Amino acid sequence: MRGHAALSLLTVLATLFLVLGGIEAWRDSPTFDEPVYVAAGLAAISHQDLTLNDEHPPLMKVLADLPVVLVNHVVPANSSWSTNDEHAYSAEFLSAQLRAGTLRGVDFASRIVPLLMTVALAFILFGFANELYGGDAGVLAAVLWLASPLVLGLGHLDGVDMPFAFAVSCFAWALLRWTRRKSRRRLVILGVAGGVAALADASGLLILALGALTATAFDWWSAAAVLDRRDAALRAVLSGGAVLVIAGAVVWVVYALLDPGVLTHPTSLLPLPYRDGIRYLRANDTIPAASYLLGRAWTGARWWYWPASLAVKLPPATFAVLVLGPLGLLGVDRARRLEAVIIAGVPAAALFAFNLTVPRDIGVRYLLPVVALWLVLASGVASRRRSRAISGALLVAGALGVWSMLASFPNSLAWTSPAFAAPYRVATNSSVDWGQDLFQLQRWSRTHHPFVAYFGPRGITVADIPDARSLFAVPPSRVTGWVAASATDLTTGDGLAWLRAYCPVGTLGETILLYHFAQAPSGRAGPTEPAALCRGTTSTREG
Repeated sequence: MRGHAALSLLTVLATLFLVLGGIEAWRDSPTFDEPVYVAAGLAAISHQDLTLNDEHPPLMKVLADLPVVLVNHVVPANSSWSTNDEHAYSAEFLSAQLRAGTLRGVDFASRIVPLLMTVALAFILFGFANELYGGDAGVLAAVLWLASPLVLGLGHLDGVDMPFAFAVSCFAWALLRWTRRKSRRRLVILGVAGGVAALADASGLLILALGALTATAFDWWSAAAVLDRRDAALRAVLSGGAVLVIAGAVVWVVYALLDPGVLTHPTSLLPLPYRDGIRYLRANDTIPAASYLLGRAWTGARWWYWPASLAVKLPPATFAVLVLGPLGLLGVDRARRLEAVIIAGVPAAALFAFNLTVPRDIGVRYLLPVVALWLVLASGVASRRRSRAISGALLVAGALGVWSMLASFPNSLAWTSPAFAAPYRVATNSSVDWGQDLFQLQRWSRTHHPFVAYFGPRGITVADIPDARSLFAVPPSRVTGWVAASATDLTTGDGLAWLRAYCPVGTLGETILLYHFAQAPSGRAGPTEPAALCRGTTSTREG
């Protein structure tokens, strides 16, 4: 596809994505982590405080909060910013927005920058794959990225995973461009991109190290042809070192701008708050979490969780391209194949392997950078001389992706592949139910006086849901009438094991299950997988 036609197609699809994403960004309530990110970002902007932000680095949270500064919001008073706990403060922050009536505006404003980054990433993938393989590959990578319910569902939220995917992809593309034509300008851009990757997520340090090593290897390879071994090795080490030095300078400059106090304790290569954040993540992300997928529940890590989650959360045709697309590398020349594998495939594999070590299987969102890079690698299938059958298959893959994106609206976060059962029976937590349907629950609850179990951000209690009673506060023998339960509460843990045995009569946004009991349930534990929807209007025990 020619350049102008390709960009026109992507512009139309990106516009559609922005419209759908903007509507969902306004419609969905705050998800579990969003108040933490917004509160931490505002603390950095308004109070030059970085210690409130336990999960460093802070850059993407600050960028997401720039539009929030322009809308009505409340920053709760606090006597000692430097000793705050981000979880406790985010709950107070959320409660303050609820009392002031500013929650929806703040929430929407905080999602604008991440949504724009998600769309911009499609054009990054287009440029990256186009430079590797050609225009058709670029179109394939960009279309499959935008035409995905997974990307739409997570891209309209204020999170750190999508911006990290953006930063990693920019760094990888900058690395490719530098290896193609080495110059000081491109080396500086590469270093800056590496610094942004390190400022987007702590695992960006892994990507930065791999990138610097790759730059060293490629520079030695090209220099060895014209210089002796010693001079070639020295030049290569200087190039890789320059990437690390420039990236480190970017990290320090950003931290100094957000909190000049970091300059008073430059005790290592990284700012002290960054190192404290890594220690926090090392302590907390090594705590096993309750997980659920495909009817199985466990605590800890399962290696098959990640590939199985991709099969559940991606359109089948897109998943097939990710699996089979790398075979297209056999049809490209050796030099491009080496570039694709080292620059796109190796960091994707490294991040995938890193996630295997984390015992918290709570959402496929952690694989967004892997999906982005692997789409570039797999898009090589569109670069080779191909039969009409292959061309038609790729066209169908893109069309099915667009159809899936449209079909998932307005519940894109909860969408799962049609090959599987109802979303709440297949996956949990941020892969389906991250608390995004609170607003719907509040409207429904006003006229149903339900017992409620709601999984959502800290600061939301049953008191914030009109005319609701806590389902956890009473035994099953006292439950009659309407019940609303979040899918995550239902599938992780044993608190609602009895409720899994009963069929729901409906859902709110595919994430909050609605039950109606004419008489109190038995209270006996049900199976691991929740029951399917009722055929009638009363919840009955299944099996």
